[in-house]
Amino acid sequence: MSTISIYILRQTMGPLLAAVAIALLVLLTERMLRLLDMVLDTGSGLTLLLQMLAFLVPHYMALALPVAFFLGVLLAFSRLHQNRELDALGSAGVGLRRLLSPVLLLALALTVVSAANFAVGQPFARYIYRALVHDVGQAAANVYLQERTFMEVKGVTFMAERIWRDSKEFSGIFIHREDETGKATTITAKRGSLVVAPAGEPSTLVLLDGVRLESTPKQATGEAQRSGVLKFSQTEIPINLVGREGFRPRGEDERELTLTELWQRRHTPPAGVTTGEMLGEFHDRLVRSLSVLFLPFLAVPFALGGRRTGQSIGIAVGLVILVGYNQALTMGKSLASVDRLSPYLGQWLPFVIMALGSLYLFYRSAYRVPRGGPGLLAPFAVLESLLQGLRGGGRLKRQPSE
Repeated sequence: MSTISIYILRQTMGPLLAAVAIALLVLLTERMLRLLDMVLDTGSGLTLLLQMLAFLVPHYMALALPVAFFLGVLLAFSRLHQNRELDALGSAGVGLRRLLSPVLLLALALTVVSAANFAVGQPFARYIYRALVHDVGQAAANVYLQERTFMEVKGVTFMAERIWRDSKEFSGIFIHREDETGKATTITAKRGSLVVAPAGEPSTLVLLDGVRLESTPKQATGEAQRSGVLKFSQTEIPINLVGREGFRPRGEDERELTLTELWQRRHTPPAGVTTGEMLGEFHDRLVRSLSVLFLPFLAVPFALGGRRTGQSIGIAVGLVILVGYNQALTMGKSLASVDRLSPYLGQWLPFVIMALGSLYLFYRSAYRVPRGGPGLLAPFAVLESLLQGLRGGGRLKRQPSE
């Protein structure tokens, strides 16, 4: 690799890495503040919190990487333009096409990384994060289970006079629950112990020396309320107030499926998921991965503005375009998911427009010399002419005295 290519990459990688680091720091800090209370309630250490944040990185990386790469290229070429290095390289016969070659290699590498993240990294990381949140939520419920304190979980009220957490044993137990029909069951027992079941199955509470009271509400036909009392020496009931209920298998949400699984199961989606949602998610991942490849062609024209105002305007206008493009993809995915629009129109059409528009802007910047005006799609020339017109229009011309 030539010295110029290495220099261009160094100028690009600095802003790129800084933008990624800042974006991840802001996004993860916002999520960390919401997770901190939950983790502290369980008595878990900092390690669990860091694990949860680590599995959020693939999701936030997909959001931060395109914007960071766009800013990296824009700031690098803007700096070269501001310092007149592009003029010196151009006079030596090194044009924009040659200068963009190392950046395109970087774009290709980032496209591969983005595709791998969308295809495999995000689905598995999202599932593991949700599993950790599930475990932390259950652990938090266990912490709230205190002696001589009533606690209600999923319609079951539980209280114990004494709790031995290490051995999972209780004494002085009171349990009350009521189903949808109004049938109420109240159980009291002198002693009890928890038998933790394998992952995915409910735990069992073994009660000793107790009384079971059941009451049925008065029927609409006028039948009187019925109740019954049963004494027992031992009984078992399923309960999950203490212990861990296994998390569901991966794949009940289309966002937890890999890219290959989305395509293979597009006609047999999980329960509660439609074929349109599967196809919308599949095309969304492909489009967003390929979009990274065309960002340099969009960034370079916005970097070649005026040496006084070009950089700030370029960042603002470029970010507006990226936000608008992201909103267009999001809206297209939503319409495709409810079968109101084909993915090729709602998702691939904005991509094609962005790609062709970026290539055309770069072509005009690299190969066309404007004559007699700024040209139709020379972005900064149009913006600067508009700003100069607004500034000039706000000044009153002094009329000559008569």
